[in-house]
Amino acid sequence: MASMQRKRSQRGITMYLGVLGLVMIVPMVGLVIDVGILYSAKSRLQAAVDGASLAAARALNLGQTTDAQKSTAKQNAVNWFYANFPSGNWSTMNTQMDTSDAHVLVQDDPNNSNLRDVNVTASTTVPTWFMRWFNLNSTTIYAQGFASRRDVVAMMVLDRSGSMCKGGSNPCTGASSTPCGSMVTAAKNFTGQFAENRDYIGLVSFSDNTYIHSAPTQTFQSTLGYTNDSGSASGDIDNISCGGGTSTAEAMSMAYQLLYQTNLPGALNVILLETDGLPNTLAMNFYDSTNSVAGLTNSSGCKDNNNKTKSGGGFNNAASIPHWTPGLLLNASPFGTTHPYFGNIPAGMVGTVSSEDPGGGGHFWNMINYWTTYGQSESAGNSTYPFNSVTSSSSPSILTTTNSPASNGCNFLSSGYYTTNPNDIAWWPSTDIMGNHLNPSAYSYLSVTTDAQGHVTQSGSSPGNWSNYHNAVMNATNDSAYQARTNGTLPATIFAIGLGGNSASGPPDPVLLQRMANDPNADEFNNPSTYVSCASATNCATFSSQPQGTFVYSPTATNLGAAFLRISSQILRLSH
Repeated sequence: MASMQRKRSQRGITMYLGVLGLVMIVPMVGLVIDVGILYSAKSRLQAAVDGASLAAARALNLGQTTDAQKSTAKQNAVNWFYANFPSGNWSTMNTQMDTSDAHVLVQDDPNNSNLRDVNVTASTTVPTWFMRWFNLNSTTIYAQGFASRRDVVAMMVLDRSGSMCKGGSNPCTGASSTPCGSMVTAAKNFTGQFAENRDYIGLVSFSDNTYIHSAPTQTFQSTLGYTNDSGSASGDIDNISCGGGTSTAEAMSMAYQLLYQTNLPGALNVILLETDGLPNTLAMNFYDSTNSVAGLTNSSGCKDNNNKTKSGGGFNNAASIPHWTPGLLLNASPFGTTHPYFGNIPAGMVGTVSSEDPGGGGHFWNMINYWTTYGQSESAGNSTYPFNSVTSSSSPSILTTTNSPASNGCNFLSSGYYTTNPNDIAWWPSTDIMGNHLNPSAYSYLSVTTDAQGHVTQSGSSPGNWSNYHNAVMNATNDSAYQARTNGTLPATIFAIGLGGNSASGPPDPVLLQRMANDPNADEFNNPSTYVSCASATNCATFSSQPQGTFVYSPTATNLGAAFLRISSQILRLSH
């Protein structure tokens, strides 16, 4: 009987404990559920804030004034936030997010004058379900996002060689219905993607000469022209005309010099190269001051300052060297810097040599480089255009001094080009006048033969002689990008656009442009792909320790606008 009473008592205690356990367990389970809801709401709120901060930073290139850019950035942040966290999301209430500085603050970075910071803050109230048992009806949660945008300093390097005139007369203008015209339109759309008065953009264009349109400037849309959703304006891009050869290495080095002198290491420093063919032109100094030897053959009729040929004992010291061109000083307009990237170019035996594209028969054009006369068209200019490397395949009227080759017995101006070997020239120098190596042994692209003093050999019958020069020009062009990427003070990120469809004999070389952009990837612009990854391509090489840019291949001029916009998107993505 007593045992039965104990069992009844135990059942009573068990029921009591069970009821007591429910009182404790249900709130604990409810707490877990409410915390899970809070965690999910917090995660979604944080994602919306992070996206809003990035959207604001990306919008800092929209608008013609700083205030307009900030206003657009703030509104973009709000629009992005509510698109991803609408009112009432997860049954939330009293969501706080607007364009006030309390929620979207856009300001200059205190430690980097070329950096804009965006801070986005939002809050919302999340209702509880089970914790109401403890009179806790809701919880307010907060989230903060941060993003930044670096100012962009970009130099455009645009190819205005004769092949850009396909379908029209040569030379052609940027207003013509030719690839040259398509390039002008695309370049203006490119400048329209960036923020005037914040970013800096400049321009050089090149054929067998290089014309400096503008150093990087914050007024680039007014100076160069632009097109975007806000409007358009004409500028120096519209004045480009196309015709002549392809002096890519010289243009790249001049562009980097202008980038370097702008001297904004805290910004994203960029060179954008557009080209439709193979580089075929170098400007070189044919006096080797290290070895005190001139690069002339013994049969050359060229005469030095003492009126002696090489075979007659001339050209044997620096004082006897004729000045085919004046020097180029980097402390004068449009450079004007005391911190030059490459050294001053001395007056001397400076000449420009162009060669034909593959399959052209191995012809050479030997020309004289002149710095002060020609403008941005290939063959016409005036004295108001300083420091533009200029060439002509006939006898330029500017070469009238007693030291000019035309008046000193040189043969290479008489017929415009040689069908085989340039019979005045004994070798090509080891570097061009910009310091780009024709045979950079540690990272050469193509093989060349050299003599004991490092000169690239010129002797031999065409096309073997042509091939050595062609490979040397390709190497020097590759080196121009390598030197810009590896400069310890201001490394540049290189972007490249190759335009196809203009030249059957010398279309853009994807491996060269992949190397210049330091882009390891295969084609991500065209479907199907038009080129393979760098690792799968012959003689391709990229460097993980150097800035990685992007190469885009545009099959025809109709794709050029999309190619430029792809590059501008990549640049803006890197600037965040």
